[in-house]
Amino acid sequence: MKKLGILGGMGPLCTAMFYQKLVIHTKANKDQDHIPTVIISDPQIPDRTEAILTGKNEDILLKKVKEDLENLKKQGVSNIAIPCNTMHYYYDTFKEYSSVNIINMVEETLKYCKAKKAKNVAVLGTLATMNCGIYEKYAKNIGINIIPMDEKIKKFTMDTIYQIKETNETNHKEFLSMVEELKNTKVDAIILACTELSLIEDIATYNFVIDAMDVLVYRSILQSGFEIKK
Repeated sequence: MKKLGILGGMGPLCTAMFYQKLVIHTKANKDQDHIPTVIISDPQIPDRTEAILTGKNEDILLKKVKEDLENLKKQGVSNIAIPCNTMHYYYDTFKEYSSVNIINMVEETLKYCKAKKAKNVAVLGTLATMNCGIYEKYAKNIGINIIPMDEKIKKFTMDTIYQIKETNETNHKEFLSMVEELKNTKVDAIILACTELSLIEDIATYNFVIDAMDVLVYRSILQSGFEIKK
């Protein structure tokens, strides 16, 4: 049995959903059957997309994350999950900050795509995620082809993400329509590569959608030495 650390707050509602999914999908019959978990929700971490694209507050972002990772280590966690796709731009830096294993949400999601025989995939996330090669970095070695998105799709996706952050509104039928249209192109699967998108109502009903948050939940359960509830 291993203790899991969660570095969240990016955003807070996503962190709450991540932990809810962790509990729901862990095979357990009583409280004591669940994963011992330490959650640091740090919404004061600066905007990830802004830091990556402009450099604004990047030094503050890295300083705060380093402190949070150190605090999780002090709590005796064996693995750390960071339910924020964009933050994985700094994954290699974070590994230098901590000797504790940090589950790679991006790499694990691409491996999941391969297991599902989805070769050509679309990635929907923040502008930083879509423009800065966060998924492309791992895709080639895993055998996945990332289909580039046009600027209209990128902007609409980013606008949707910030609307959810601002309002906590999760009913976005226009986004669902865009996802349906995107599936009619030459993609085998669509990755939800932003945890705000995971919050959208009915998005989980599409069998061609792969939610990176769900993948991180499953890997967190298994690497903590627990079983996934069937």
